[in-house]
Amino acid sequence: MSTRPALGHHCSRFPDLAMQTSVRTRRVYAVRAPHSLLLGLLLAGACGEPAADDAAADPASTAGIVIATAADADALVPPLVATTAGKQVVDLLFDHLAEPTSTRVRTDGDAGFAPRLAHRWQWSADSLSIAFELDAAARWHDGRPVTAADVQFSFALYTDPAVGSMHARGFDGIDSVTVRDARTAVAWWHGRHPEQFFQLVYNLAIMPKHLLDTVPRDGLLASAYASAPVGSGRYRFGSWERKQRLVLVADSVNYRGRPRFDRVIWSVAPDPNTATMAVLTGQADVLEVLRGDAVGKVAATPTLKAVEYGSLDYGYLALNHRAKGGRSSLFADRALRLALTQAIDRGAVVQNALDSLGRVALGPFTRADVTVDTTAPGIAFDSAAAGRALDSLGWRRVGGNPVRMKNGRPLRFAILVPASSGTRKKLAVLLQGQLAAAGVGVEIEPVDAGVFASRLQQGDFEAALNVWRNDPSPSGLRQAWGAPKGEDVGANFGRYASAAFDATIDSAIATFEPAARTTLFRRAHALLVADAPAIWLYEPRNLAAVHARLVPVGVRPDAWLAQLGDWRADGTRTASLR
Repeated sequence: MSTRPALGHHCSRFPDLAMQTSVRTRRVYAVRAPHSLLLGLLLAGACGEPAADDAAADPASTAGIVIATAADADALVPPLVATTAGKQVVDLLFDHLAEPTSTRVRTDGDAGFAPRLAHRWQWSADSLSIAFELDAAARWHDGRPVTAADVQFSFALYTDPAVGSMHARGFDGIDSVTVRDARTAVAWWHGRHPEQFFQLVYNLAIMPKHLLDTVPRDGLLASAYASAPVGSGRYRFGSWERKQRLVLVADSVNYRGRPRFDRVIWSVAPDPNTATMAVLTGQADVLEVLRGDAVGKVAATPTLKAVEYGSLDYGYLALNHRAKGGRSSLFADRALRLALTQAIDRGAVVQNALDSLGRVALGPFTRADVTVDTTAPGIAFDSAAAGRALDSLGWRRVGGNPVRMKNGRPLRFAILVPASSGTRKKLAVLLQGQLAAAGVGVEIEPVDAGVFASRLQQGDFEAALNVWRNDPSPSGLRQAWGAPKGEDVGANFGRYASAAFDATIDSAIATFEPAARTTLFRRAHALLVADAPAIWLYEPRNLAAVHARLVPVGVRPDAWLAQLGDWRADGTRTASLR
């Protein structure tokens, strides 16, 4: 259990990135094509290597779970993982000091976490340090005990510039991790803030010092350990055939208890359609992302059910507030941004592009955000009001010209889209048609995904269709929409700046009292919605296909497979899970 001083703050609560092609400053977990995994399974001992013919096993067996995916893991060493597919695997291989207890992850303090490697923790009187006492039963998969030195080593690994972890900035503000004794590690901060516990515990996967201490930091990815990692989680590494199959086997002597399934197998298909067919034909038990007509096919398959889980993703039309070449940006004008938002029937756009698999976005936050107010008003579609606003701003229709003009300048801009995204290309066409009706000219500029990410980061675009995955922490809004600091724009690709938003979000981040904190975050949300720094388009609905015998538990938007070891198997076909 945890103990902490009565200082008037509620220390209780920590993130990924899907369906996006942009580079994150803090955390990525992304590039999401339907990623999950699949193939066969056989009864296996927790310590042994998988049998060569286990792929032929019956996937309906309760011995294991086969997950179909179109994306292989990128890495199995936590500081180097940059995709959702990789994170799903390391979440089962490696433990953290504590783990969220709710599907809506709390990030303020420690009340929203349950013990894992640390079976208890103690706050210092000034709240500038937390001492974590490790479970004496915790062992690495090679049998060695997990120690405080491992915790200290893991922090050093994540934050070492030679490792080059994209997650290093997640530990900003933590001065150090020290060893009090063999089973007690102490984390130290140079200043109090509500998310101290979340910051360390959620970000820091603990790794074995005795196996990694001699590996060169800049050669970690090429090491033997990276191909056959040893962790302390309820599943241990089995085998990995790159871009084909990855197998984890149950750790039968794990300090947290044996997981329910003997094996977890990710089977990597050559494309999303093949992955979908694998689950529809019974070759796999799980497909994480359902799209298009696959939803109806799953509903019509008696052995499958759809499971809905929360989303941290939102799609939006990024508007560049800083134009290049000395010409002023169209989008520096708030009144114009509001008029453009009013001119778009976002409900129709989402319906046409995503059908039932999307909702109109509330803003740069989703319905899974712990601080969100789903009843807050947005900017409604009103084509007549949009037309009047554009007229009043001097953007008028001249003669028979379909595009409005002002001082000889046409109201025209280009939308940058990744050529690999069929959904975003479709969205661009729909926006083009709706804005044309309002007298706005839109050109669509498809580019390679890598070029798209680079141009976003450089600000080399007028408008761009992007998808972003938030962290569970509402404070992540500061990274994406806070004013740039020189050339450091974070994820604020449109270079938006608002002193009112910055002051409000900074106050929210620094506030300890939960009700006041929520109020301030909601105020920050309202400011962004009213100021329309971008056009908020959609929030995808996450639907997975799951074998009817499986009962998922602990499904979180940020890590929906993290509790896979506690899933149950029975013969019941249940309704979708929220």
